[in-house]
Amino acid sequence: MTIEELIDLQEAGSRARVLGLKAHENPYLAAHRMPTDDAGGLGDWLARHDAWKFGWEAEDASREGRITTYVKTLISVAKSSAADG
Repeated sequence: MTIEELIDLQEAGSRARVLGLKAHENPYLAAHRMPTDDAGGLGDWLARHDAWKFGWEAEDASREGRITTYVKTLISVAKSSAADG
């Protein structure tokens, strides 16, 4: 996936939240989009799912006035992942 595709998916998730869709309405949860037997496809699917979810969650946090807390949580998780790896 290119950086442009990643950004587009994040924007799509954000737009979905603006339009009132719920997080569980992530289009990458649709059965026809889920990988079956292809391990390489699983990584691509997960990246796309997570990009859309990130956009949705960031917009949701922004609308609820908790964007600062959301970003701090992301940084904390990233730091602990780096320390573990």
